[in-house]
Amino acid sequence: RETCAAAAGTMLLEFARLSRLTGDRRYAQKAREAVDALWRRRSMRTDLVGSTICAKTGRWLSPGTGIGAGVDSFYEYLVKAALYEDDPVLLERGLNGVAAAHQTTAVRDASNNLTWNLDVRRDDGRRISSRVSSLAAFWPSLLLLAGSDVGEAQMTFRGYWEIFRRFGALPELFDLDSETAVHFGKDAPLRPELAESALHLYLRTNDGHYLVVGRELINALNDDSRVACGFAALADVESKRLDDRMDSYFFAETLKYLFLLFDLSLEPQDRQSFFCCDETSIDRLNSTRGCAVDGRPCLSLSATLLSTEGHFFQMPSGRVSGAFGARMPADAVAGPFECEASTTTTTSRA
Repeated sequence: RETCAAAAGTMLLEFARLSRLTGDRRYAQKAREAVDALWRRRSMRTDLVGSTICAKTGRWLSPGTGIGAGVDSFYEYLVKAALYEDDPVLLERGLNGVAAAHQTTAVRDASNNLTWNLDVRRDDGRRISSRVSSLAAFWPSLLLLAGSDVGEAQMTFRGYWEIFRRFGALPELFDLDSETAVHFGKDAPLRPELAESALHLYLRTNDGHYLVVGRELINALNDDSRVACGFAALADVESKRLDDRMDSYFFAETLKYLFLLFDLSLEPQDRQSFFCCDETSIDRLNSTRGCAVDGRPCLSLSATLLSTEGHFFQMPSGRVSGAFGARMPADAVAGPFECEASTTTTTSRA
């Protein structure tokens, strides 16, 4: 009877696709009803949804919220499903939700020119935690998709990258006040979020720094996690003790994002992925939503969405996703994401 906003709100894209494949709109409608129910229960003061909710009574079970575990993909799917379904109401919710979540949770570290996103109280936005979640490392990519300033996405990415550089891995939880990995969150289970944001930032900026990030992520995997039968998660980022675990998302997402980061840095004709069309190829799309380079069938980045599990969704004919580096149309953006309440300078070195 207990669920979270992310679980209840992360069916929109897949169920919309299922409805298109079957011609039965009930799948999309049921997923939308769940999202509508969550949105109605957001705080009218902060525009934030909570993290944990009772599915039977509809009551939030905890006062806190953030952009990490329990909430993350709720905001992601508001935007992505809106693009896929061409739904202006859902898009407005998504853009407003992402903007509200960032403005409320962001804490600017002016001395290091970076931004942290920390958990807050849902109803008044007061900070309740100094812990940074590795799951939230996807947030820079969503900021880009939702039309945030590129510089803000880069400053948000920088915080997670600094933590990675400290340990050679991204622990599940890092405490800014003590500047240590939280004792029960020292593991690093091969998560994809940092690689995902590096990919999208590279595609938006063409900055070689993100290729360096990708190289360091790959080196860490090979140096610390590679074993005879695959790659093992780190049970402790400090001792580099391994865990007997390799989650499926490592293949579905982590390796995919790292591969695409380097593959998409090549000229279209040199790529090994099926994304061999560049952004200017959109005018050469044919009726199968593909294009060709030197006779090789390709897909266009501009016509593709990635699900929260790294699956490719081809946009319905004639639509552009904006999910691979292209900025949201200016008239769709809710407004610049200014961290008005986030001038606190943290004492963390990271």
